Amino acid sequence: MRYYKTTRGNGRYIGRTASFTVYSDSLDSPITVGERVTEAAPGELVFNYGPSTGGMVESARIAITTPGEIIRSIRVDPTYKMRKLKITGLALDDAFLQIERINGYHSSSYQAAFLKAAEDALLPDPNQSLDEMLVLQMELERIRSHMNVMERLCEPAGFGVPYHQAAQLREEVSRLISSIFGHRYFFGVHSASHSTVNFNTGILKQSGDIERRFSALFESLQDSKIFVNRLQNTGKIDKHWLVGPAARAAGYRYDARIDSPSLDYRKYGLTPYIEEGRDAFARFLVRGNEIYSSFAIVNSIITDGSPECAKISDMHGSGTGASRVESPQGDLFCYLSLKNDKVEKIEFCSPSTSNIIAFEQSMPGNVFTDFHFNWESFGIWISEAGVSIE
Repeated sequence: MRYYKTTRGNGRYIGRTASFTVYSDSLDSPITVGERVTEAAPGELVFNYGPSTGGMVESARIAITTPGEIIRSIRVDPTYKMRKLKITGLALDDAFLQIERINGYHSSSYQAAFLKAAEDALLPDPNQSLDEMLVLQMELERIRSHMNVMERLCEPAGFGVPYHQAAQLREEVSRLISSIFGHRYFFGVHSASHSTVNFNTGILKQSGDIERRFSALFESLQDSKIFVNRLQNTGKIDKHWLVGPAARAAGYRYDARIDSPSLDYRKYGLTPYIEEGRDAFARFLVRGNEIYSSFAIVNSIITDGSPECAKISDMHGSGTGASRVESPQGDLFCYLSLKNDKVEKIEFCSPSTSNIIAFEQSMPGNVFTDFHFNWESFGIWISEAGVSIE
């Protein structure tokens, strides 16, 4: 492994895989986590919300402890619809087909984490042209993902018009991705059937038009006292282990794009956008402002010309690699061991697992009507938290 060593924990805490505690600079033995139990005190009750219910995109069982309207504690079970993926024993290109479908909405992030871990295991030097391709994919994915969070925040507020405006912009970003890569979720981009990307003459114009209309929507939401009041002081949290927009909304300058060497972002002059409100509104502001910086990176790459896709079929041998990239929701870590061209061991540390814990710890003291605003502000995806990879 080029960037990680198995030693005593060093650097900021990222999360856990099945075998490791992940820090920004090292891997340590796993932390033993006690059972998370929700019990009602006298005068309180515990009731389950979900696993299948209105207002949530994915199924999750959520146990809420309350004496009435105020939530005292909350526990999320993402394993209600646990998926098991068998990846060990597969060749790299076959494994890749599974990896890009762990969380289809953030397929590009998983592709990048896997490819850079494989590169770390098998190649002597990083492929700068591949980095540019993965950065382009991930920043377009970040734009769409952040727009989706904003769309979901508008829905519980009853903001029908902004909700549909955000949904339309998100759809147009998906169509832009499809026109460039041949698939709106980046499936097959690095397979033999997709060796190039399509930068037609209208791409920059489309990108600029989407950004202008997003800016008008983002500013109008910030001007709405009703919308702002629903988010301010909702779900406050300030913990050193936060990741992604949740960390940057609490004043931490945590961003794998600048503190992980797995993907080279240096030439894009990226400066993480920081807020200090620690609440759902601060997380909303971080995402909105990151859309601007992502558009700047995307436009820069499109202007420079077409980067290269990965040649997975050219990767051969045995080795161990690791990578950490900044998915739209935070740090995504991949550990990969290869033997004779096949996956011997693979483990991920997903940001949604960390964000679920952050959501749980930020809910006590809030009321029921705060639930959806807070949940959506973390951008949690059960599909990447409720998955077992073997």
